[in-house]
Amino acid sequence: MSWSALSYGQILPFQVELNQLDRSNPLRDLRVNPQANGIITERQAVNLARQQFAGNILRITLIGEGARQRYQIRMENAGKVFTVFVHAKTGEVTGGT
Repeated sequence: MSWSALSYGQILPFQVELNQLDRSNPLRDLRVNPQANGIITERQAVNLARQQFAGNILRITLIGEGARQRYQIRMENAGKVFTVFVHAKTGEVTGGT
């Protein structure tokens, strides 16, 4: 069977497998995964904030240094904008005003 006889759909599953293998590369995870540095991810911080406060996420920023590093999350609910802080190492949620 030649390559010209294969359709795009027949080649695609192989390409997906290669992408999945790339994502599971442990060396890649150390470079891009903040948890390797001991801090939670932005997504985890947003999930923790949403467990305690309802609203839309407007912005998330990592602020501070060392043990004082935290995510500052601006949220909006019913026209009111408020700030929630999530500690980058412990996940402790504070703020909401």
